[in-house]
Order: sequence, then structure tokens, then C-alpha cells
Amino acid sequence: MNSNYYFSVNKKKWSIKAIEERKVNKLIQDFQISDFLARLICSRNIKLDKAENFINPSLRTQLPSPLLLKDMDLAIDRISQAFINNEKIAIFGDYDVDGATSSAVLYKSFKLFGNEPSIYIPDRIKEGYGPNIDALKMLKDKGVDLVVTVDCGMTAFKELDYAKDISLDIIVVDHHAPDAKLPSAIAVINPNRIDDSTGLGMLAAVGVSFMLVGALKTKLVEINVINENNIPSLSFLLDLVALGTICDVVPLIGANRALVKQGLRVMSKRQNKGINALFEVSEIEDIPSVFHAGFLLGPRINAGGRVGESSLGAKLLTTDSKSEAKEISYHLNGLNEERKQLEAEVLDQAKNLALSQESYEILVLSSKNWHPGVIGIVASRIVELYNKPTIIITENGLNSKGSGRSIAGKDIGRLITKAKQSNVIINGGGHPMACGLTMDEAKVDDLRQFLNKNNQNQLENNKTIYYVDLAVSINGAIPQLIKELKLAEPFGSGNPEPKFIIKNVNLFNSKIVGENHVKCTLTDSSNSRIDAIAFRCIGTALGKSLLNNYNAHVIGRLKLSEWNGRERLQMHIDDVIEL
Repeated sequence: MNSNYYFSVNKKKWSIKAIEERKVNKLIQDFQISDFLARLICSRNIKLDKAENFINPSLRTQLPSPLLLKDMDLAIDRISQAFINNEKIAIFGDYDVDGATSSAVLYKSFKLFGNEPSIYIPDRIKEGYGPNIDALKMLKDKGVDLVVTVDCGMTAFKELDYAKDISLDIIVVDHHAPDAKLPSAIAVINPNRIDDSTGLGMLAAVGVSFMLVGALKTKLVEINVINENNIPSLSFLLDLVALGTICDVVPLIGANRALVKQGLRVMSKRQNKGINALFEVSEIEDIPSVFHAGFLLGPRINAGGRVGESSLGAKLLTTDSKSEAKEISYHLNGLNEERKQLEAEVLDQAKNLALSQESYEILVLSSKNWHPGVIGIVASRIVELYNKPTIIITENGLNSKGSGRSIAGKDIGRLITKAKQSNVIINGGGHPMACGLTMDEAKVDDLRQFLNKNNQNQLENNKTIYYVDLAVSINGAIPQLIKELKLAEPFGSGNPEPKFIIKNVNLFNSKIVGENHVKCTLTDSSNSRIDAIAFRCIGTALGKSLLNNYNAHVIGRLKLSEWNGRERLQMHIDDVIEL
């Protein structure tokens, strides 16, 4: 084994990040932080002049003027006109959490400013993603003058041309990678536009929506539509912004880091009745965290779009009724249990198909019987198991739907955009870590071959190396260190939870707990011990390995728990290097 690299049971190539001692000492001196925290920050490759923004993320420094976004001025001019003329406004959102929170941000703001809009969320199964002609016609027939699409609209060329034909004005607010051609609209606000220079491409749609309402507030004050003294700070919306940002798995760096950190503080006040109801049904009593938002709240909101009513999430997040919020949250909780069952069935079948595609670096798995509402989640699970970008497709002739998830360094969104441009799929798009598509089921194998061929050069030139932040000993892993990690939060995509390696330990007392987890104990030459667990690993190489007692280097995350007033550490194992 090369001293610089470790090859694991999961067939991953691991290395410990190199750290400059000069930078460590400078951080300790400038910010009065511990050596441990300084080393962690250095392992993130954060430049010294960016360290202040990392340690103390601020919206004031991280968010530029909203007017720097392309077409923002056009958008707020048109929306302001709608306010002046008392026009009917509709918000057209996506059915996922980003779409629901974006819709809620616009709804609550517009209502606060004096124009209560309607919200339209398309049915995932019947209508699919984004604006459709029937829905736009219906909105026009109901007297709507202006539609603002959120988290969708970038690829709706035909639909937006139709809207223009019937004199229905459209503003697109999105963040998905666009084609070179932009849809026909009054304004297209998307920081990922080729001609946008803000550097805010990491924002989720809800972040872009928050910038829109901030610019709109300023405009409406300037033209005397609203009195600034009568309008509260829009910071009360940051709980929604944090929730949508976390659940869309965009990088928690730069502006997103500030939005989420501030947003979690707002969330802890439990002012939003819908979010508070979700906390209650999820039995969360702790201070809100990225984990709570991403793994407990988000799946319940998504369940409406996946296996129930697509509009339930937005309805929950906009209601001012405590009783209605409670009713919807319990309904969503039930739908989430139904979703879990469907997911388990599809996952079992997808795992079997994945075994037949071992030679491919990108997995494309399909079947006629898979529920379209769970294919995205199953794609995530397959990625976790096999460490390969994965697309899951439910076959339905020319209307076959697919959802994909990726790994670091493999931009699945751009590959899907290329596939659309090459007519391999009918429609599709996404961002580096996730994508969605519509295609002809007869072309599933064509898509598999296309993606793997177009990814080949990247694969040959960039064999992924996975990095450990720091090496620690069992003795050195003390509760105080983990408490210090709070300053490096929020953790998520782009700023992952720190991974540690504990070298030369003995694994023993291994046993299966629950349905598919393995629990064990780690000890070293000093006879110090730490409990450890690996989640959802039964049936994987890691699970098989852990059930044997042996010596190893163990890689994972350190967690702090409290039991009977006593703090103790546990390691959540991600991988093992057998010795």
C-alpha cells in the first residue's frame, strides 16, 4: 500500500488532505481558535482571506445586490406594474422542496406587499415537470395576467411561446443549467445563465427567489406602493430559504452557507406554522440542523409530490392556520410512510439490475413498474451503494421519466443536457449532482451508451480520490473537539461533514442491528475504546467486511450523544481499510 493512498473495501482511493502549518498558525492567531479547528478549516482549502466569511458567514458580505442578476430589473418592473394595476399573479412552482419553498417565499412576500397570488403546482404523474400548455390556458382563463415560474421554466420553450401567443406574461426564476437559447419570457432570472457574472450559480431556486423579493421590496418602496416602515425585514423568510437550499443538495458554500446558517436560526423560532407542524409530527425537539431539514422535514414535504398531491408542500408552508398545518403535516407523514414502502420495493429491483452493469461507470436502470415518485430517492441509494452516477427510469413509452444522482466530480446535469442536444432524450436538465429527463423507452440503452462514452475522457483523466480531513486517535477523539465543529457548520454538499481516520484499530463485537446496520467496537494499543456503527451496509462490501473481527484503519464521522447526563462519542463508519 502506497503511504499516500489507502484502498478501501468499498474500492475507493483515500488520502489524507495535506495541510500547511503556516496557514494553521495564522488562523489560530487571527481568530483565536483551536489547533484542531484551524486544521479542519485548512483541510477545506479555504483561503486565508476567505476564512472570516467561513467562520462568520454573513448575508451582507455574501449576497451582492440582486440587481446584478441578469433580467432582475425587467422582472421587478413587470411585477411592480402588476401591483400598481392590481393584476392577478400566479406562481408556478416545481413539486419538490425547492419548488415548494420558492413558491412560499414569493407568496408570503407578495401578500405582505399587497397582492395575494395563487400558487399552481403541477401533478408529477399527470403533468410532469414545469409549465404545460393546459395549465397555462387554465390560468389565463381564470384571469391571471402574470405567471412567475420558480425552480422550473428553463426548458419550456414551446409552452412559453404558447403563453406569449395568448398574452400571458411569464417571468422565469430558476437555477438549472440552461441551454444556449433562453425561453421566451419577460425576464429569465437564473445565475447559471452564460451571460450572468454574479458567481451565484450555486444558489437553489429559493435563494434566487429570496433575492427577487428583496429587490421587489426596494422597488415598491421607491415608487410608493408600500411604506417601508410598515413592512418587516424579509429575514423571517430565511427558514424557508434554508429548507429549500438544504433539500436541493446545492453546495453549502458562499452565499448558501450564509443563507442556511441564518435560516436555521430563524427556523429555531418556529414561526412558520407549516414547518413547526412538521417538527411536531417528526418528533424533533432539538435545535434545527441540516440533518433535520434534509432527512426529516424534506422527505415529508416531497412525499406529497411523489405519491400524493403535489400542491400539499406549498400549501403547508404558506398556511397561517395552526389546525390546517397540523392536518396537512399528518397527511404528509402518512404519504411518506407509503413512499418508504414503494422505495424499498423499487430499490430491491434496482440493486439486482445494477449488478448486471458492473462494467459501466454510469448506471442507467429501468423498468416498467417503478413508481415515478420514488425514482430520485432510489437513484440516491444506488449511488451510496455503488459510488457511481445513477439514473433510474420508469418506462412508459415516449413519456418515460428518469431521475439521476451523481458523485463529486461528475456533472450529471451537463451530461443530460448534452443527451438532449444530441436527441438521445426528449427533454431533460439538472445540475452537477442531480438531473431529470423524459425519453422514449426504446432509447434507454442508447442513453446508457451515450453517457458512458461522453464521460470516458473525464474518467480516464480524473480517477476520483476521496479525502479524509484529519487523522485522530481514539484517545484524542474527545467531546470538546466535536463541539468545536459547530463553528464549521452548516455541513452539506460543498462543505461535507468532516471525515476522520482512526488508524490501526481492532474491530470486535460486530453485530447486525436493525434491518441493515452493523454495530461494533474499536480499540487501539492503549486499550481505549469507541463505539461505532455503519448504516445501511448489509449486502455491501463494507457490511461483509465489518462482520469479521480484524485490524484496520477506519474512516468515518464523529458524533456526540448524551445519555443519562454523560457525553460520549460514536463513530459513524463510512469505509474501512483492511490491514
